[in-house]
Amino acid sequence: MTASSRAPESAAAPAPAPAAPSVATPLPPPAPAPTVGVPLLGISAPDLAAFDRFAAATGTQPDVYDVFEAWGNDRPLDLELAEAVAVRGARLSITWEPWDASGSHTRQPAYSLRSIAAGDHDGYIDRFARSVQEHGRPVSLRLMHEMNGKWYPWGSGVNGNRPGDFVPAYRHVHDRFTALGVTNVEWVWAPNAVYTGSAPLAPLYPGDAYVDAVGVSNYNWGNEIRDGYRTSWASFGELFDPSLAELRSLTTRPVWISETGSSDSGGSKAEWVAALSAELAARPEIVGLIWFDHVDEARTVDWRIEDDADAVAAWRTVFDARPRVPRGQPLD
Repeated sequence: MTASSRAPESAAAPAPAPAAPSVATPLPPPAPAPTVGVPLLGISAPDLAAFDRFAAATGTQPDVYDVFEAWGNDRPLDLELAEAVAVRGARLSITWEPWDASGSHTRQPAYSLRSIAAGDHDGYIDRFARSVQEHGRPVSLRLMHEMNGKWYPWGSGVNGNRPGDFVPAYRHVHDRFTALGVTNVEWVWAPNAVYTGSAPLAPLYPGDAYVDAVGVSNYNWGNEIRDGYRTSWASFGELFDPSLAELRSLTTRPVWISETGSSDSGGSKAEWVAALSAELAARPEIVGLIWFDHVDEARTVDWRIEDDADAVAAWRTVFDARPRVPRGQPLD
């Protein structure tokens, strides 16, 4: 999903970057890559001010901060932002989207999968790769997420994309980074949760040589009528277990819940959040979770936690219940 331009599509379902600031003293290291059994907890938020509000309200410092970056912005990594995230002790995650976010969600021939694989965007890709390399710190890159759905120009069966087009496009981008010697990237392949009518995942998987972690998106919309159909309250397992099983049939790579959230329609958001401790403990393959801390204005759903006192308390309990691991130390 793209925070600035559309609501989450889970079924069952600004200016050029400034130069990096000089740093007089060493910055704290970002949250380390997790190992099985110690999940990192992060958020996607509109900006760093929102990140700071979340941290202040919950009394927790998220391990990961995810941002959405459209290729249509045609700019390198914002190094000032990246350093600001590092100062907060968080790992930067980038949801990297080949499209013009102000245009059609599905009809953008300039960003077809074949155009990417053919090298039409190599100048931009290389510029972005070099900026990531300049940053130097570990960065998670979630490239062309939710590709098994039909709501993005890189999606299955839209924008002229044919079966078999996704993997060459994904590998081409990865190979550009490799050719430039960029080694500080964790490549995250992250489909939408499987649903009736979604594209099968196996033909879309680039292979373990191109993927460091896999992810999945899904949301508890609660009891709503959304886009003409009715949704109902769903537990964590109902949302994710079918997709986790399909992912496990493809790879043993670590798993991220790369986007999730709960509404309050038909149940308690706070209780849904509180249950995360047990849900994550029961699924040790999950190494991290990103809460989508935004307001879906189009569909009037507020996924945020910080304005709900009970949800805040629940998040703090889940956060504090994890094993204590010093930042920058191995997660043994």
